[in-house]
Amino acid sequence: MPTIGSFSRDDLFGQEGTLETATLKAKVKFVPLRERSGNQPDFRILQGKRDIGAAWSRTSKTGSDYLFLKLADPGQPVPLFCHLYRQARGPALLWSR
Repeated sequence: MPTIGSFSRDDLFGQEGTLETATLKAKVKFVPLRERSGNQPDFRILQGKRDIGAAWSRTSKTGSDYLFLKLADPGQPVPLFCHLYRQARGPALLWSR
């Protein structure tokens, strides 16, 4: 899976980073949703004040925490689905096909 984002903190909550695809390069921020119910996301993903996606907290089969993301890229005909993992160099956003 190609890496399409980099983040400065090894904290998946309320962090900021850079998202880069073939048609989009943007600084983004994860904003936790305080009041949520059902299948609502845990975070909104903002580019400035514009909402460009959402993220849900997940746990892998091995017990590692990660975020599942759904992003709207104006240059793509369908949403991008990604996973934000903790890695040795810090969090990395990996595109999932």
